[in-house]
Amino acid sequence: MNLQNPSLLITTILSTIARFAGVGLNFAVAITLTRTLSISEAGMVFMLMTLVTGVSLFSRLGVEQWLVRDVARVAETETSLQGAYLRDAYRMVLVSSGIFILGWLVFTPLLQHWLFDDAIHMMPLLLAASGILFFNLVMMNSSFLKAIRHTSESILVQNSLPAVTYMLLMVVFWAVLRENQHYLLLYTASLLLAGLASFYWLRPWWDSLRPATATRFNIKDVLQQSLPLAPVSFFSFLMLWADTLLTGLLLKNADVALFTVAARLSFVSLFFLGALDATIYPRLLKIHKHHPEQLVRFFWQATGLVAGVLGAVTLLLLLLGDTLLEVFKPEYLQAGTTLAILLVAQLARALSLTFSFMFIIQEQVRYLNIMLGIALAVDVTANLVLIPPYGIEGAAGATLLANLVLTGSVAVLFFKNRLLDGHGKLL
Repeated sequence: MNLQNPSLLITTILSTIARFAGVGLNFAVAITLTRTLSISEAGMVFMLMTLVTGVSLFSRLGVEQWLVRDVARVAETETSLQGAYLRDAYRMVLVSSGIFILGWLVFTPLLQHWLFDDAIHMMPLLLAASGILFFNLVMMNSSFLKAIRHTSESILVQNSLPAVTYMLLMVVFWAVLRENQHYLLLYTASLLLAGLASFYWLRPWWDSLRPATATRFNIKDVLQQSLPLAPVSFFSFLMLWADTLLTGLLLKNADVALFTVAARLSFVSLFFLGALDATIYPRLLKIHKHHPEQLVRFFWQATGLVAGVLGAVTLLLLLLGDTLLEVFKPEYLQAGTTLAILLVAQLARALSLTFSFMFIIQEQVRYLNIMLGIALAVDVTANLVLIPPYGIEGAAGATLLANLVLTGSVAVLFFKNRLLDGHGKLL
């Protein structure tokens, strides 16, 4: 591919380096947990992480997508306007987080029984509800940095900061880490620290965040604009969420640990995808608005970059799969087949990235939402059918099937709706 926009490649390289820092730190946390805890204990902490991050995602109701889309269109010099968007996004997320936290507290006894085999203590599970709000702060601040094209900082805040705070707390409280499930309490405490620390990168906008500043969007305004974008945010995580929750529901804590380790390793490819996402999406928005004549060329350059990078990463991880699993513990080698299936599934998902962006930019999100809903229904149905006879391999197979359905339908509708028409001839 003849890349005509060298700044895209340079920015991608820098954001990938930042993403790698996050990958390393998150794997350091996961390896520490798997080597320190039993497989069942590791399964509990991984399930708690999945629950907190998943419920947090739902509670944001697509606000981070709205924030990125609209702030990316604001001139870089208009910092007060950028801050107004962020402040109004906070207001919405604070309210929605509170509602979801109450729901968590109400359903805690059911979560304890269905997803943790009654092995988790009630207090860590109750306190984990507060992690919803603090994780949302991390994600909102990271999304804002992404929108203003501070790509590396955005990636570091989202991926590295929670891992750093968790690792620091584990080191400080190492002597009592396994006592009374302190490793679960420390996870919640790490989200609190990460949420507060994430404001450090927003120093130039602190004055704009003061409540006394006039409100630009009320909660209803934000909700009306963010809800149509919510499924785009939900889908990638919903796939893992459904797989992990149904694995926990139908299998044991140890199986959750095995599946989660395989999923985390497969997500190495998605860390590259996230770096490409953070680089491509804001630029695609800007080119679409200000330089539409460059859109076709940039779109296909970006699409080729995604396919090339993710294809190479997937092949490398397939070759190193068993070696990587053994790092966690030899017992995790039994997840080798699951890892291979998930790696292919993530590659299939990655190929839809730039096509999905165009549905958002051309304001045809309803079509994208329909396809996301169909793929999710396929995933849940396939999980229910495949997990009982095939275990964690069945959960991975469900993800692969759903991702193939999504990418295929997105590509077909992209060309059918001619989303690049009006900006040049398709290459």
